[in-house]
Amino acid sequence: MQAVDTYLMYCALKAHFKGDYDYHRFSGKTKVSRDSFWKRKDRIFFVKTATRYDDKEILNYFVSNFIKERDGYIANFNTKNYEEWMQRRKMFYELFSQELQPFVKNFEPLFECKNDNHPTLLKEYLGKRVSLETMIILDELVGFSKKWDKELVWDDFVWPDVKKLMKNYKGFLTIDAERYRMKLLKLIEESS
Repeated sequence: MQAVDTYLMYCALKAHFKGDYDYHRFSGKTKVSRDSFWKRKDRIFFVKTATRYDDKEILNYFVSNFIKERDGYIANFNTKNYEEWMQRRKMFYELFSQELQPFVKNFEPLFECKNDNHPTLLKEYLGKRVSLETMIILDELVGFSKKWDKELVWDDFVWPDVKKLMKNYKGFLTIDAERYRMKLLKLIEESS
C-alpha cells in the first residue's frame, strides 16, 4: 500500500471513530482527495506506516491506535498499542473468562443502574479491569446498552462516549456469540 492510500484509510477510520461516518457502510471511501496528502506536514508518519506494515496490518494498526489514542492524531500512534492489541486478540477467549471471573456469582447486579450511578460493569471498564471487547461481547449477549440508554441520566457524559466507541469498534471484531454465551453460562454454573 502506498503512503497516500494509508493516509486515505486513516482519514476514513478517523471519521468513523470520531464522527458519524460508517467505515464499513462506505467501504472506507471518503471525499478526502489524494492531493490533500501532499499538503500535510505529517506525511512521514504515513510513509513509515506504509513501509512497516502490509495492507491488513495497517487497518489493524489504525484500529488498535484509535481505540487507545482517542484524539486520533497519527503522531501519537505507536507500535506498542498495536502489539498489545494483537496479543489481547490472540488470547481473548481466556481473558474474557478472567475478566468476568470476579463477577459471575453476582452477575445480574453488574448491569444495574442505582440512584443515577454508573453500573458496576461501566465502572470496571473505566477502571481498566474489564476490556472494551468484553463490554461488546456482553452487550451482544445481554443487550445492556439499550437499558443503560434509558436509565442513565440524560446529562451523563461518560456512557455516550463509551457506547459510541463500542459501536464503532464492534464492526472490526469477529465474535462467535454462541461460543462466548456457552463460556459465560459455564462460568456462572461453576460459581454456583
